[in-house]
Amino acid sequence: MTDVDKLVNRYQLVSDQVSSAEVKIVLSQLQLVLADSLSGDVVEFGCYKGTTSLFMMRLLVEEKSDKNLWLYDSFAGLPDKTAEDGTLGQEFQAGKLLTTKSEVLRNFAHANLPRPKVKKAWFSDVTDNDLPDKICFAYFDGDYYASIRDSFAATENKFVPGTIIVIDDYDNDRLPGVRRVVDEWARRNRTKVQSIRTQNSLAIIRLCYNSSN
Repeated sequence: MTDVDKLVNRYQLVSDQVSSAEVKIVLSQLQLVLADSLSGDVVEFGCYKGTTSLFMMRLLVEEKSDKNLWLYDSFAGLPDKTAEDGTLGQEFQAGKLLTTKSEVLRNFAHANLPRPKVKKAWFSDVTDNDLPDKICFAYFDGDYYASIRDSFAATENKFVPGTIIVIDDYDNDRLPGVRRVVDEWARRNRTKVQSIRTQNSLAIIRLCYNSSN
């Protein structure tokens, strides 16, 4: 089994929007899914320059997994906030965190990694045809209430039993909309949720596992 700490320490992060500690948490959760041999692919909503994306692909390669990595981003920066996001976090403004699909793909090419499937779209515009048939692992980094809500809405019918969903900024007081929407989703889906916990700033949701998958 790949040593996640060594894997993350081996490479430089391509942005400062996620820490090495958070990347290690994401990879450790992805590793659990791989160990369970769940069917389905890996998705990330809000890839920005591809920091976590690169490391997830590195882990898939290290583990000789045949799972595909699907990335989704507006590539237009952050959207407007809604009332659910509150008034804190003034550094988070519409249009901030702008990058391009080409930059993400260049980062993968420079890292000599397989090319992921990348979709440029607002999360509310992602359709079933833009997604894999099954999802076993999801990482959501949308910052705002509506972005996380739309990420769940796009993917929830694709989750296989045992899926792990990791959500960034759940424990970030500057982005209260994230905690609100995650808690709302977990309550609505309480019969499907095996566990929900916080590690660092991340929420980690494990769906109930069914050995028939």
